Amino acid sequence: MSIYDTYPSNPNFGSGCYRRRIRLCAQVDRVTGELEDDNHGFRVDIRHQHGKIVEVQGEALRVPYTTCAGAVAPLRRLQGLFIGESVDAVHAQSDPRSQCTHLYDLSLWALARAAEGPGEDIYDITVDDEHPTEGGCAEICVNGARLHRWLVCDWQLVTPEPLAGNTLYKGFSAWAAKAFSGRDLQAAQMLQKGCFVGSARRFNLSALAGESATTAEDVMAGACFTHMSPQIEVAVRTSGTIRDFSTAPEQLLQFKGVE
Repeated sequence: MSIYDTYPSNPNFGSGCYRRRIRLCAQVDRVTGELEDDNHGFRVDIRHQHGKIVEVQGEALRVPYTTCAGAVAPLRRLQGLFIGESVDAVHAQSDPRSQCTHLYDLSLWALARAAEGPGEDIYDITVDDEHPTEGGCAEICVNGARLHRWLVCDWQLVTPEPLAGNTLYKGFSAWAAKAFSGRDLQAAQMLQKGCFVGSARRFNLSALAGESATTAEDVMAGACFTHMSPQIEVAVRTSGTIRDFSTAPEQLLQFKGVE
């Protein structure tokens, strides 16, 4: 039995949605990224000269574990790489499993935006609480324009029809790379991440404040910075860091209560 089977249920699940907003702003020699959702708040600031990354700064503004802020340090392994470097090359130098998943993702999305030249994009992700048999809708918009809208049930796409039956779990990357390209692929990856993180709305995570990260070791060990040794042995869940933006999307990226 997984530890998740013992987690307390969220009494509000079924009446709301998970929301995530991502802002990527590229200038001539700098790109910044911001991300906020129910469980996280992050910023990243990447400076580059002649296409080469010279400085990486990160901020962990609202995080689920006491050790998460320490993931800013391994993020600096991106320094020395070139914007537009292949994903494999970036992973080889930065070791994704030693990173905070969300801060690392934000950094890669920011670098992709920098490669396009100056400009700003705001992505909004919404994942409805899933009905046991009917599923729920998940969508992503950029600058107000919808890129993807999926009906999802038990980690599989139901609609749109050409994608029906494809998984949002293991195997997602392979089929998504065949179905999409460019910004559509990136948006699909963002939405899949949102579906994964949004599934945590099923649980009352606020009630787990003070719980050791080792409690979830059976399913999370080695998954990210906090769930690797030596962090996992000392990490505990933070208190007062869960938000519900179901009816307040305008509050996203305001980082209320953390600054």
